[in-house]
Amino acid sequence: MSEQIVPGWELVVGLEVHVELATRTKLFSGSPNRFGDDANVHIDPVTLGLPGALPVLNEHAVELAMRVGLALNCRIEPCTFHRKNYFYPDMPKAYQISQYDQPLNLDGFLDLPDGTRIGVERAHLEEDTGKSTHVGGDGRIHGSEGSLIDFNRAGVPLVEIVSRPDIRTVDQAKDYVNELRAILVAIEASDAKMEEGSMRVDANVSVRRPGEPLGTRCEIKNVNSVRSLGRAIEYEARRQVDLLEAGDRIRQETRHWNENDGRTHTLRVKEDADDYRYFLEPDLVPLVPDRAWIERVRNAMPVLP
Repeated sequence: MSEQIVPGWELVVGLEVHVELATRTKLFSGSPNRFGDDANVHIDPVTLGLPGALPVLNEHAVELAMRVGLALNCRIEPCTFHRKNYFYPDMPKAYQISQYDQPLNLDGFLDLPDGTRIGVERAHLEEDTGKSTHVGGDGRIHGSEGSLIDFNRAGVPLVEIVSRPDIRTVDQAKDYVNELRAILVAIEASDAKMEEGSMRVDANVSVRRPGEPLGTRCEIKNVNSVRSLGRAIEYEARRQVDLLEAGDRIRQETRHWNENDGRTHTLRVKEDADDYRYFLEPDLVPLVPDRAWIERVRNAMPVLP
Protein backbone atom coordinates (compact mmCIF):
# COMPACT_ATOMS: atom_id res chain seq x y z
CA MET A 1 0.00 0.00 0.00
CA SER A 2 1.26 3.47 -0.83
CA GLU A 3 2.10 5.99 1.86
CA GLN A 4 -1.06 7.96 1.12
CA ILE A 5 -4.14 5.90 1.95
CA VAL A 6 -6.10 8.96 0.82
CA PRO A 7 -4.41 11.29 -1.72
CA GLY A 8 -3.00 14.39 -0.07
CA TRP A 9 -2.81 12.85 3.41
CA GLU A 10 0.06 11.12 5.21
CA LEU A 11 -0.43 8.24 7.64
CA VAL A 12 1.47 8.33 10.94
CA VAL A 13 1.47 5.24 13.19
CA GLY A 14 3.16 4.29 16.45
CA LEU A 15 2.69 0.84 17.96
CA GLU A 16 2.56 -0.28 21.59
CA VAL A 17 3.20 -4.01 21.84
CA HIS A 18 2.51 -5.80 25.13
CA VAL A 19 4.44 -9.06 25.42
CA GLU A 20 3.95 -11.66 28.15
CA LEU A 21 7.34 -12.99 29.23
CA ALA A 22 7.99 -16.73 29.33
CA THR A 23 8.63 -17.07 33.06
CA ARG A 24 7.43 -19.91 35.27
CA THR A 25 5.99 -17.51 37.86
CA LYS A 26 4.47 -14.05 38.00
CA LEU A 27 6.37 -10.77 38.15
CA PHE A 28 5.98 -10.09 41.87
CA SER A 29 4.75 -13.38 43.37
CA GLY A 30 5.31 -17.12 43.20
CA SER A 31 2.02 -18.04 41.52
CA PRO A 32 2.40 -19.91 38.20
CA ASN A 33 2.43 -18.04 34.91
CA ARG A 34 0.47 -20.52 32.82
CA PHE A 35 -2.13 -20.04 30.08
CA GLY A 36 -5.32 -22.07 29.65
CA ASP A 37 -5.92 -23.38 33.19
CA ASP A 38 -9.21 -23.07 35.07
CA ALA A 39 -10.14 -19.55 36.11
CA ASN A 40 -8.77 -18.10 39.35
CA VAL A 41 -6.48 -20.97 40.33
CA HIS A 42 -3.21 -18.99 40.05
CA ILE A 43 -3.90 -16.28 42.60
CA ASP A 44 -2.29 -15.20 45.86
CA PRO A 45 -2.32 -12.25 48.29
CA VAL A 46 0.06 -10.20 46.11
CA THR A 47 -2.00 -10.78 42.97
CA LEU A 48 -5.20 -9.77 44.75
CA GLY A 49 -3.66 -6.81 46.56
CA LEU A 50 -4.57 -8.07 50.02
CA PRO A 51 -3.43 -5.94 52.98
CA GLY A 52 0.16 -6.62 54.05
CA ALA A 53 1.16 -8.48 50.87
CA LEU A 54 4.50 -7.27 49.49
CA PRO A 55 5.87 -7.68 45.94
CA VAL A 56 9.16 -9.51 45.31
CA LEU A 57 10.70 -8.90 41.87
CA ASN A 58 11.19 -11.92 39.59
CA GLU A 59 14.85 -11.93 38.50
CA HIS A 60 14.20 -14.11 35.45
CA ALA A 61 11.58 -11.63 34.20
CA VAL A 62 14.15 -8.85 34.45
CA GLU A 63 16.67 -10.88 32.45
CA LEU A 64 14.12 -11.67 29.73
CA ALA A 65 13.23 -7.98 29.55
CA MET A 66 16.93 -7.19 29.20
CA ARG A 67 17.13 -9.70 26.33
CA VAL A 68 14.32 -7.81 24.61
CA GLY A 69 16.15 -4.52 25.09
CA LEU A 70 19.42 -5.90 23.74
CA ALA A 71 17.70 -7.47 20.73
CA LEU A 72 16.11 -4.09 19.94
CA ASN A 73 19.40 -2.20 20.27
CA CYS A 74 18.30 -0.36 23.43
CA ARG A 75 20.39 1.06 26.25
CA ILE A 76 19.79 -0.81 29.49
CA GLU A 77 19.43 1.78 32.22
CA PRO A 78 18.93 1.95 35.99
CA CYS A 79 15.17 1.94 36.50
CA THR A 80 12.40 2.40 39.03
CA PHE A 81 8.88 1.04 39.43
CA HIS A 82 5.79 3.24 39.73
CA ARG A 83 2.17 2.73 40.65
CA LYS A 84 -0.19 3.54 37.78
CA ASN A 85 -3.45 4.35 39.52
CA TYR A 86 -6.81 3.61 37.96
CA PHE A 87 -9.91 1.59 38.77
CA TYR A 88 -11.09 -1.30 36.68
CA PRO A 89 -12.60 -4.62 37.82
CA ASP A 90 -9.68 -6.70 36.47
CA MET A 91 -7.18 -4.62 38.49
CA PRO A 92 -7.77 -5.75 42.11
CA LYS A 93 -5.21 -3.40 43.71
CA ALA A 94 -6.68 -0.35 41.90
CA TYR A 95 -3.15 0.28 40.59
CA GLN A 96 -0.73 -1.44 38.23
CA ILE A 97 2.98 -1.71 39.01
CA SER A 98 4.69 -0.36 35.91
CA GLN A 99 7.62 1.86 34.91
CA TYR A 100 7.19 5.54 34.13
CA ASP A 101 10.02 8.03 33.62
CA GLN A 102 12.90 5.63 34.31
CA PRO A 103 12.28 2.47 32.23
CA LEU A 104 14.68 -0.46 31.91
CA ASN A 105 15.26 -0.19 28.12
CA LEU A 106 15.59 3.07 26.16
CA ASP A 107 16.27 4.40 22.65
CA GLY A 108 16.44 1.34 20.43
CA PHE A 109 15.40 0.54 16.88
CA LEU A 110 14.11 -2.22 14.64
CA ASP A 111 15.01 -2.43 10.94
CA LEU A 112 12.28 -3.60 8.55
CA PRO A 113 12.84 -5.77 5.46
CA ASP A 114 12.41 -2.71 3.21
CA GLY A 115 15.29 -0.96 5.01
CA THR A 116 13.12 1.41 7.06
CA ARG A 117 14.39 1.93 10.61
CA ILE A 118 11.63 2.21 13.21
CA GLY A 119 12.69 3.82 16.47
CA VAL A 120 11.89 2.10 19.75
CA GLU A 121 11.29 4.72 22.41
CA ARG A 122 11.28 2.30 25.35
CA ALA A 123 10.63 -1.27 26.43
CA HIS A 124 9.57 -1.32 30.05
CA LEU A 125 8.52 -3.92 32.60
CA GLU A 126 5.04 -4.04 34.11
CA GLU A 127 2.50 -6.51 35.44
CA ASP A 128 -0.48 -7.68 33.42
CA THR A 129 -4.10 -7.26 34.47
CA GLY A 130 -6.76 -9.90 34.93
CA LYS A 131 -9.03 -10.92 32.07
CA SER A 132 -12.65 -9.81 31.77
CA THR A 133 -15.22 -11.86 29.88
CA HIS A 134 -18.49 -10.10 29.07
CA VAL A 135 -21.60 -12.27 28.79
CA GLY A 136 -23.90 -11.20 25.97
CA GLY A 137 -23.66 -7.89 24.17
CA ASP A 138 -21.44 -9.32 21.41
CA GLY A 139 -18.67 -9.83 23.97
CA ARG A 140 -18.41 -6.12 24.79
CA ILE A 141 -19.14 -4.54 28.16
CA HIS A 142 -21.76 -2.23 26.67
CA GLY A 143 -25.01 -4.14 26.38
CA SER A 144 -23.72 -7.23 28.19
CA GLU A 145 -25.72 -9.09 30.83
CA GLY A 146 -22.75 -9.33 33.19
CA SER A 147 -18.99 -9.78 33.39
CA LEU A 148 -16.72 -12.53 34.71
CA ILE A 149 -13.18 -11.87 35.97
CA ASP A 150 -10.26 -14.32 35.82
CA PHE A 151 -7.26 -13.18 37.89
CA ASN A 152 -4.88 -15.89 36.63
CA ARG A 153 -3.33 -13.35 34.24
CA ALA A 154 -3.07 -10.58 36.85
CA GLY A 155 0.57 -10.10 37.80
CA VAL A 156 2.01 -11.94 34.79
CA PRO A 157 5.22 -10.17 33.65
CA LEU A 158 4.93 -7.96 30.59
CA VAL A 159 7.31 -5.94 28.50
CA GLU A 160 5.60 -3.02 26.78
CA ILE A 161 7.53 -2.08 23.63
CA VAL A 162 6.69 1.45 22.49
CA SER A 163 7.73 2.46 18.99
CA ARG A 164 8.26 6.01 17.85
CA PRO A 165 5.70 7.35 15.33
CA ASP A 166 7.94 6.38 12.42
CA ILE A 167 5.55 4.02 10.61
CA ARG A 168 4.09 5.50 7.43
CA THR A 169 2.28 2.61 5.73
CA VAL A 170 0.04 -0.28 6.66
CA ASP A 171 2.61 -2.74 5.30
CA GLN A 172 5.32 -1.23 7.52
CA ALA A 173 3.08 -1.69 10.57
CA LYS A 174 2.50 -5.34 9.70
CA ASP A 175 6.19 -5.93 8.95
CA TYR A 176 7.16 -4.35 12.27
CA VAL A 177 4.92 -6.73 14.21
CA ASN A 178 6.08 -9.77 12.23
CA GLU A 179 9.77 -8.90 12.67
CA LEU A 180 9.27 -8.20 16.37
CA ARG A 181 7.44 -11.48 16.91
CA ALA A 182 10.23 -13.43 15.19
CA ILE A 183 12.83 -11.77 17.44
CA LEU A 184 10.85 -12.43 20.63
CA VAL A 185 10.46 -16.12 19.81
CA ALA A 186 14.10 -16.48 18.73
CA ILE A 187 15.47 -15.04 21.99
CA GLU A 188 13.00 -17.20 23.97
CA ALA A 189 11.53 -14.19 25.73
CA SER A 190 7.93 -15.06 24.80
CA ASP A 191 5.89 -17.39 22.62
CA ALA A 192 4.30 -14.18 21.20
CA LYS A 193 0.98 -15.85 20.34
CA MET A 194 -1.47 -13.10 19.45
CA GLU A 195 -4.34 -15.59 19.42
CA GLU A 196 -3.68 -16.44 23.10
CA GLY A 197 -3.03 -12.85 24.15
CA SER A 198 0.66 -13.28 24.95
CA MET A 199 1.36 -10.56 22.37
CA ARG A 200 -1.11 -7.69 22.10
CA VAL A 201 -0.82 -4.67 19.84
CA ASP A 202 -2.31 -1.20 20.27
CA ALA A 203 -1.99 1.20 17.33
CA ASN A 204 -1.75 4.97 17.71
CA VAL A 205 -3.03 6.37 14.42
CA SER A 206 -3.09 9.93 13.10
CA VAL A 207 -3.10 11.65 9.71
CA ARG A 208 -1.67 14.93 8.47
CA ARG A 209 -0.97 16.87 5.33
CA PRO A 210 2.60 16.17 4.15
CA GLY A 211 5.05 18.45 5.94
CA GLU A 212 2.61 19.53 8.65
CA PRO A 213 2.99 18.80 12.41
CA LEU A 214 1.67 15.53 13.80
CA GLY A 215 -2.10 15.32 14.03
CA THR A 216 -4.28 14.23 16.95
CA ARG A 217 -3.91 10.50 17.47
CA CYS A 218 -6.42 7.84 18.40
CA GLU A 219 -5.39 4.59 20.08
CA ILE A 220 -6.89 1.41 18.61
CA LYS A 221 -7.34 -1.61 20.89
CA ASN A 222 -8.62 -5.19 20.46
CA VAL A 223 -6.34 -5.97 17.52
CA ASN A 224 -5.70 -9.72 17.73
CA SER A 225 -3.92 -10.51 14.46
CA VAL A 226 -1.58 -8.88 11.97
CA ARG A 227 -4.35 -8.89 9.38
CA SER A 228 -6.69 -7.11 11.80
CA LEU A 229 -3.97 -4.57 12.54
CA GLY A 230 -3.75 -3.62 8.88
CA ARG A 231 -7.52 -3.37 8.49
CA ALA A 232 -7.91 -1.32 11.68
CA ILE A 233 -5.21 1.18 10.73
CA GLU A 234 -6.61 1.66 7.23
CA TYR A 235 -10.17 2.13 8.48
CA GLU A 236 -9.13 4.56 11.21
CA ALA A 237 -7.01 6.64 8.83
CA ARG A 238 -9.90 6.97 6.38
CA ARG A 239 -12.29 7.86 9.22
CA GLN A 240 -10.00 10.66 10.39
CA VAL A 241 -9.50 12.03 6.88
CA ASP A 242 -13.27 12.07 6.31
CA LEU A 243 -13.76 14.08 9.53
CA LEU A 244 -11.01 16.57 8.74
CA GLU A 245 -12.18 17.10 5.17
CA ALA A 246 -15.68 17.75 6.51
CA GLY A 247 -14.29 20.50 8.77
CA ASP A 248 -14.52 18.51 12.01
CA ARG A 249 -11.70 17.86 14.45
CA ILE A 250 -10.25 14.61 15.78
CA ARG A 251 -10.78 13.83 19.46
CA GLN A 252 -7.92 12.10 21.25
CA GLU A 253 -9.58 8.90 22.37
CA THR A 254 -9.25 5.15 22.74
CA ARG A 255 -11.21 3.19 20.15
CA HIS A 256 -12.20 -0.48 19.96
CA TRP A 257 -11.66 -2.44 16.74
CA ASN A 258 -14.67 -4.58 15.90
CA GLU A 259 -13.62 -7.43 13.65
CA ASN A 260 -17.21 -8.26 12.72
CA ASP A 261 -18.17 -4.93 11.18
CA GLY A 262 -14.65 -3.78 10.26
CA ARG A 263 -14.95 -0.50 12.14
CA THR A 264 -13.50 1.24 15.18
CA HIS A 265 -15.83 2.48 17.92
CA THR A 266 -15.28 4.96 20.74
CA LEU A 267 -14.27 3.21 23.95
CA ARG A 268 -13.25 6.14 26.16
CA VAL A 269 -11.62 9.55 26.05
CA LYS A 270 -7.87 8.99 25.86
CA GLU A 271 -6.08 9.47 29.17
CA ASP A 272 -2.85 11.38 29.67
CA ALA A 273 -0.12 10.42 32.15
CA ASP A 274 -1.44 12.93 34.70
CA ASP A 275 -4.73 11.02 34.87
CA TYR A 276 -2.92 7.99 36.29
CA ARG A 277 -1.30 9.85 39.22
CA TYR A 278 1.97 7.96 38.86
CA PHE A 279 4.13 7.77 41.97
CA LEU A 280 7.10 5.63 42.98
CA GLU A 281 6.27 2.12 44.19
CA PRO A 282 7.28 2.33 47.87
CA ASP A 283 7.66 -1.45 48.26
CA LEU A 284 10.32 -1.87 45.53
CA VAL A 285 13.83 -0.44 45.49
CA PRO A 286 15.40 0.93 42.27
CA LEU A 287 16.86 -1.69 39.92
CA VAL A 288 20.43 -1.00 38.78
CA PRO A 289 21.76 -3.62 36.32
CA ASP A 290 25.57 -3.52 36.35
CA ARG A 291 27.77 -4.12 33.30
CA ALA A 292 28.66 -7.67 34.37
CA TRP A 293 24.99 -8.67 34.65
CA ILE A 294 24.16 -7.11 31.27
CA GLU A 295 27.05 -8.97 29.61
CA ARG A 296 25.97 -12.28 31.17
CA VAL A 297 22.51 -11.79 29.69
CA ARG A 298 23.98 -10.78 26.32
CA ASN A 299 26.27 -13.83 26.19
CA ALA A 300 23.41 -16.20 27.05
CA MET A 301 21.13 -14.92 24.29
CA PRO A 302 20.23 -17.22 21.39
CA VAL A 303 21.19 -16.10 17.89
CA LEU A 304 18.90 -13.47 16.41
CA PRO A 305 17.00 -14.30 13.19
